[in-house]
Amino acid sequence: MLDIGFPELLLVTLVILLVFGPERLPEVLRTLGGWIGSARRSFTSLKTEIEREIGADDIRRELHNSRILEEAKKVRDEIEGAGAELRASQKEVDDLMRRRMAAMQAEDQAVEDALPDSAASTPTAKIPAAPDGTGADAETPEAGHTDAVENDPEAQVPDAKPSRESKS
Repeated sequence: MLDIGFPELLLVTLVILLVFGPERLPEVLRTLGGWIGSARRSFTSLKTEIEREIGADDIRRELHNSRILEEAKKVRDEIEGAGAELRASQKEVDDLMRRRMAAMQAEDQAVEDALPDSAASTPTAKIPAAPDGTGADAETPEAGHTDAVENDPEAQVPDAKPSRESKS
């Protein structure tokens, strides 16, 4: 602001000494110091009042909050990017699974087509072992399971030999 050095201060002091004289110089300097002190206090008070009016603390807080919001937005964008990559990876995995399932179904169909008709229609799965430790093929029912087959006409399998009625 004002660049007052020692030579300028000495010049002002000499002028005041010549104008007011040596007797009144201490009184004038005290008065001048009081005015300068009150001006500084007024300026500081005015500055504090303006800061309060403007809400400098609120502004600083808002600036800080806006920086935090910007950082949060960047983090959210990074997370959304990672989520998009994850969804793309999931889609690739799903496509791979679909292709693999289709290939497996095609292989199963090829195996079924290659099997003779009689082998494809009668599975040879094992019946789980009974509590007494016996187990049998599904084609050969055990002694307590024949009642369901004999009583259910749809479950009965026709004999492999043609009957006499079908020949005539």
